Amino acid sequence: MQHLKIALTMLLLLVLSRGKAQNLFNINTLRTIEINFYDANWDHILDSLATLNVGTGSGTQRILAEVVIDGQILDSCGVRYKGNSSMDTAAVKNPFNIDLNYVIAGQEFLGKDKIKLANCYTDPSMVREALTYELANQYMDCPRASFVKLLVNGTFIGIYTNTESIDNEFLKSFYGDSNNPFFKCDPVSFQLFGDNSNLAYHVDTLVYDTLYDMKSDYGTTELQTLCFNLENNIGIIEQYLDVDRALWFLAVSSAFVHNDGYTAFGHNYYVYKMTNGRWSIILWDVNMSFGGLLWNGSNFLPLGMSDLESQDPYLHQNAVNFRPLIAKLLSVPQYKKMYTAHYKTILAENIANDFYLQRAEFMNDLIDQDVQNEQYNAYTFAQFNDNIYNNVGVWFDLRPGLEALMVPRLAYLDTLPEFQYIQPTISNISSDPQQPLPFSTVTISAELTDETNVILGYRFNQRDIFTKVPMFDDGVHNDGLAGDGIYANQVDLSGVDVQYYIYAENANAASFSPARAQYEFYTISPQKGLVINELSAVNSSIVSDQNGEYDDWIELYNNSNSAINLTGYHLSDDQGNLSKWTFPTGANILSNDYLIIWADRDTFQTGLHANFKLASSGEQLFLTNPISEIVDMVEFPGTTDDITYGRFANGIGNFTLLYPSFNAENTTIVNTKKIEGVNFKIYPNPANGLVNIECVDTYSGILELYTLAGQLVMQEKLTDSKSYSFNVGEFKSGIYIVRIGNQHKKLVVN
Repeated sequence: MQHLKIALTMLLLLVLSRGKAQNLFNINTLRTIEINFYDANWDHILDSLATLNVGTGSGTQRILAEVVIDGQILDSCGVRYKGNSSMDTAAVKNPFNIDLNYVIAGQEFLGKDKIKLANCYTDPSMVREALTYELANQYMDCPRASFVKLLVNGTFIGIYTNTESIDNEFLKSFYGDSNNPFFKCDPVSFQLFGDNSNLAYHVDTLVYDTLYDMKSDYGTTELQTLCFNLENNIGIIEQYLDVDRALWFLAVSSAFVHNDGYTAFGHNYYVYKMTNGRWSIILWDVNMSFGGLLWNGSNFLPLGMSDLESQDPYLHQNAVNFRPLIAKLLSVPQYKKMYTAHYKTILAENIANDFYLQRAEFMNDLIDQDVQNEQYNAYTFAQFNDNIYNNVGVWFDLRPGLEALMVPRLAYLDTLPEFQYIQPTISNISSDPQQPLPFSTVTISAELTDETNVILGYRFNQRDIFTKVPMFDDGVHNDGLAGDGIYANQVDLSGVDVQYYIYAENANAASFSPARAQYEFYTISPQKGLVINELSAVNSSIVSDQNGEYDDWIELYNNSNSAINLTGYHLSDDQGNLSKWTFPTGANILSNDYLIIWADRDTFQTGLHANFKLASSGEQLFLTNPISEIVDMVEFPGTTDDITYGRFANGIGNFTLLYPSFNAENTTIVNTKKIEGVNFKIYPNPANGLVNIECVDTYSGILELYTLAGQLVMQEKLTDSKSYSFNVGEFKSGIYIVRIGNQHKKLVVN
């Protein structure tokens, strides 16, 4: 059935986070973090460490501290200052970088082991960073941010922004891997009016070592290749760059006057080369958005309000050597129209309707009481409340009011010819048939006006590049009568969903449907035949194979009315090698029946045993037929012990976390709150005998006990339990970590 990937509802906009609502970056939750340093002179040590790495303001070494997040104690965390200009050894409210698993391997909170706390530097409103990330997440892959109340050794320091790291975990979440070339675009030596990390081509690869901070093991030559083709082969740039992502990146930066990024200084962003061969550009460090930086890359005196309000959305479009990403992309008429269409979507969904202001006011209300109690803020409480609407400071110290900037900016943008041109309209999108059979042909059609060119983009895997084909109004492509304004084309389906969008343009303007394409798209789901129904990537005690081993397993289900001969079918966790494991001759699955394949690499054991294991951190799984057509696929997340990932409703529904139903109907969805945020207490603590665990809610999963060095000393399976007891009388004295779900608490054994 055709549907939007993301429903455009206010409720979802309020959450605006991938994954569950119970996450570290839930903007609706003000968390409390306490850092309790073991060293009394911690501030002096951190100041000293920060100065060791001259030019970054952060250093690389850490000191140990106990970190308490919403009451959960995390021992022996590594802490350092972070930031450049935002870090000041003379200040009290400095930004922090916390490594939760610095000593204790695997220690985390709600699935995260790194916490980056920004001190709302130069932002009287204190909402710029969290607000910009929330709005940008509607259009691109970028970090999330929320607010934190920070105490250090019992002293309230202030409200901080908790920003998601762009790290291996982030890359795996969006791109499925983290092993490809990856750069933070910040030069070693920053030049105020220089090129910096602007993606310009340099013959000498050593230049890239000083202009970019390489986060991967390799990639300089690949980055140089991107820059060369951006500068010299713009006609084939889509082979090297995800152009649509780049245009959204540039449009968001311009619309929200985020100069402290690529626009003014050519820094503060990341690039990652995806497995599909194209580079993705990732937004970063947006605390000076909404005009917080008074430079645009070419001015000498600080920009005033009128300059910021009327900052050209096509700024630097002729500066090929200075800002090649802007100049080269906007030199292509179609890309410029795509950029403008994205820009107008951002304005319509956030500025014209005052949505940005509503969200800013919500964030202000969330932190208002605690900001009022701050002692170390650079701005007064009155300035904090006023800056959402009105300017704070003048000249070099000007910080525009969000409303004071965006109201006249919208009025200015609406006067530009490019923003007044009539865009094509795209309506009445349909597919025929609506629920096609696998490997059949489906017709996608739409009604258009004011168009001269219409393109259908489609793909079968979210990691793939969209295939673009023309749509026709010629009467011979199942589009009705020639010239009736109905455009169509056909797509040959595989066995999995097809994702698609429609793009239309005329001489002056363009439109997308859905408006947030390519980030959002429509979906057509073929009728389900043979499917991947359930999988277990962390089978601790669900069920063992015939050899008594608790291995990963994959369950198939046959929705059809006939048995299916699986001889020559394949399973694989590698898209580059879809025939990784082949079903043996005679393998069969009956109608409306299940089949289990053990993913354990034990191919010589009796039964069906694949030659690969499932990654507990999550990956993709493919089922293909004998001619390598994809019959079904799933991208599964990291899972907790003895929690599976499968279809609900059984055989036909979407994938979700499940309580195991090995070789049987999927019936029970996991309460994710219990998995991610298990609220439990330990008593007595300290203890030297019987220890009691009490959960607020019933819990099914694994209880683990670790030493402080990370050694697992006890593991028990809990099934719909609220309480559990165990004896530590034979344990050595010391500090232990009790883990239930993704929650950890300290247990002291006397």
